[in-house]
Amino acid sequence: MKKVKFAIFILFAIVLATGCKKNEETPIIDATTEEAAAIMATSFCTGNAGTMTQVEDAVDLSQDVILKSTLQDSSFTITSVPGALITYQYQVNYSYGFLTPNNYQLSFESTGNYNSPNVTASVTAAGLMNVSGFLSGDSYFVNGQSGREGNFTLKIGNKNSVTGTVNTVLTNFKISKSTGLLESGTATIEVKGSTSAGRSINFTGTLVYEGNYMVSLTINGKAFSFNINTGIYSS
Repeated sequence: MKKVKFAIFILFAIVLATGCKKNEETPIIDATTEEAAAIMATSFCTGNAGTMTQVEDAVDLSQDVILKSTLQDSSFTITSVPGALITYQYQVNYSYGFLTPNNYQLSFESTGNYNSPNVTASVTAAGLMNVSGFLSGDSYFVNGQSGREGNFTLKIGNKNSVTGTVNTVLTNFKISKSTGLLESGTATIEVKGSTSAGRSINFTGTLVYEGNYMVSLTINGKAFSFNINTGIYSS
């Protein structure tokens, strides 16, 4: 009887040791700069109705609204067109109008989800854009900030699931009055949060518009570029 108990004890110890070894060998995976770049690019691009869309909308709306100090409000739903590279649906609220003759303001809030080739997400967003340059010069200038918060599931890199925020600060996005095209601008984009494995994620990227719808994005010394329409990036 003692031999049987001893054999059971040895078997239990082997199973326990094997289980501990497996747990110890399971890697805890960090988020990568590639994953951060994917989140930043899709949060910024017009193909996902991202931050650049609010920049363009602020300028476009300023052309259609009579000068006034009272802000106007509008709520609407936007949905991607069939066959789009990025599919999305958002419920959006805009508040907009001239605060002074040379300061047009657009504030926005939105809630929705998107599915892109590199990342899918469910997010809420809010931000503020200010447009100047109405009184002189050949260009408008947009300064502002936007924030997005939600759950991001990556399809690239280590394929992490991230819960966190994307904060963007724009500096002097210059848009031609004659063509309506973006000419220059810089931005700082910060991604913060945690992965489903409990690992923290904290990346800051510097964005510079290079022309021809392309921007450079530098994260922790690593260079990327992406199209502001599609959000597709390369390193």
